[in-house]
Amino acid sequence: MARIYEKEINVNNYSKEVLLDYYKTMVTIREFDLNLIRLIQEGKVSGFYHSGIGSEALSAGSIRQNLTDEDYIYYNHRGCNQKISKGVPLSKLYGDFMGTLEGTTKGLGAGIVHSADPSRGVLGQAGTIGSQLGIGVGTAFSSKFTGTDQVTVIYFGDGAASREPLHGSLNWAGLYKLPVVYICENNEYAISAHVSETHSIKEHIADWAEGYGIPNCVVDGNNVLLMHEAVNEAVERARRGEGPTFIEAQTFRHRGHFEGDPYDYINPDVLKDWKENRDPIKNFKALLLANNIFTENEIAAVNEQVNSEILEAINKAEAGGLPNPQRIYEGLFA
Repeated sequence: MARIYEKEINVNNYSKEVLLDYYKTMVTIREFDLNLIRLIQEGKVSGFYHSGIGSEALSAGSIRQNLTDEDYIYYNHRGCNQKISKGVPLSKLYGDFMGTLEGTTKGLGAGIVHSADPSRGVLGQAGTIGSQLGIGVGTAFSSKFTGTDQVTVIYFGDGAASREPLHGSLNWAGLYKLPVVYICENNEYAISAHVSETHSIKEHIADWAEGYGIPNCVVDGNNVLLMHEAVNEAVERARRGEGPTFIEAQTFRHRGHFEGDPYDYINPDVLKDWKENRDPIKNFKALLLANNIFTENEIAAVNEQVNSEILEAINKAEAGGLPNPQRIYEGLFA
């Protein structure tokens, strides 16, 4: 059975600079999300959006201080959390959603974005749910073949974990001891289907990795420092050439599967508990204040800075302008 990752974390073992980075990253992710929802409501974004509010610690903790620009990530359905944590400029992401030339796709985005930023190791996502599980094995194999210490991190949800691509990927990674870290963002629901309805394993999704001889664990994905520690061990293991690790990070989304989803299949008391008692940003802020690492004024200053950066990014994205019709032919091969 999967190991429950439990470790006593002393916040004072982290520098103030690192703790600030975690807090600011999580706040940036949330404010990006809230402002994007506002832009959707204002009619400035077309198509669907899958909000990642409630899971900020999972991405910030796993990526910040653990991965470099040379390391690869494949983001999941709520991938803006991961792209922001990896350092993709906010204006580029907003530009993609608005379909402007500022975006990483230079006007080919809008709505659900399948964008990429190779300069930061963000290699995108294919259109089929779970397809990144196979593609990620390819980049991990390339790292091993060329002898670099690059690590591939693959993010996917509990829904994607119920599909066949996971098993082929795990088998290949385990067989060749590839430098890949699997991070299953288990928010309990694949659209509206609860995880108990989509997996024959009734304990933990991480149990799937046992059959492939892959070390695995289950971690509280809403604890940013615990998330950092679990992924750090996996990343360092991969860099040493010791093979893959499977991490099931438990979290919960605060909003529906997509903007417009009434989210009426969730017990209101359960959602209230996650929002009030298990919110990753609220709890991390309380931890920082309780240990006198930051003052209320310092926290307020960070929040103000983030809000300013968000608005600046939106303005830059809007100013990018829409592409001309010929843009659709750029990069087209037939």
